[in-house]
Amino acid sequence: MTVLRNEIRFHWKGTLIWSISLSFFAILALTLYPQVASYSGFFNSMVERMGIFGQMFNLQNMDVFEFMNYYGLENGNFIGLGGGMFAAITAMNIVAREEGRHTAEFLFPHPINRLTVLAQKFIAMLLQIVLLNAIFILSAHIGAGLIGMTFPQKKFTDFHLSLFMMNLQVAVLCFGISCFKKRDSVVPGLGLVLAFYFVNLFININREVATFKYFTPYYYTDIGRITTHGGPMWESIGLGFAVSGLVFLLGCLYYSKKDLAI
Repeated sequence: MTVLRNEIRFHWKGTLIWSISLSFFAILALTLYPQVASYSGFFNSMVERMGIFGQMFNLQNMDVFEFMNYYGLENGNFIGLGGGMFAAITAMNIVAREEGRHTAEFLFPHPINRLTVLAQKFIAMLLQIVLLNAIFILSAHIGAGLIGMTFPQKKFTDFHLSLFMMNLQVAVLCFGISCFKKRDSVVPGLGLVLAFYFVNLFININREVATFKYFTPYYYTDIGRITTHGGPMWESIGLGFAVSGLVFLLGCLYYSKKDLAI
């Protein structure tokens, strides 16, 4: 488990910085809820007149200032977009870094199987994503407690389970892509996350292209859709993981046989 321990030591500070930063905005948004909720009627009427902009964020036919809806819209963006970027950055570098920073020549002459290295790196990546989400959830409860509110437990669990699955899907996909790369660069991962995010906005505007919902994990993290569906959208989650899993397996197979740059 030497590789696993090294990855944890290498990444723990960055993981904490991301977790604390996202959690700060979560608590801030929650502490502002009593003030903005007092103008809920005014803001809801504004949302009804927003037209395409309301559709973009799936706000139509939704009470934006019902507590869980407010939390899902505000903090869903923080842990959704921010968490997706964290997962992409972490996964995109975790394998390619060995070649990009010329540490492969030190690591792989040792009697250790490449697939074992990949397995330990994957576990380290998974632990970082779990920690990020756990700290965010804890911070959400702290923020709700500060204003004397509580979350509806089922909706809260379904929402955060969907967000975690989205983070994990992005990480699995980017981990597989990282196996093909020879240089560590976060640009492809960030590009994928932003593409996923804007595809979801495009679906919200034009419902006739709903088939694109299978191309973006942000589709199944929308609080309105989760509420309407009555829980996580497992069909969309499963199809998304099927594609990411295929890229992951192909990447691991390729990495186990390719000539490493040193």
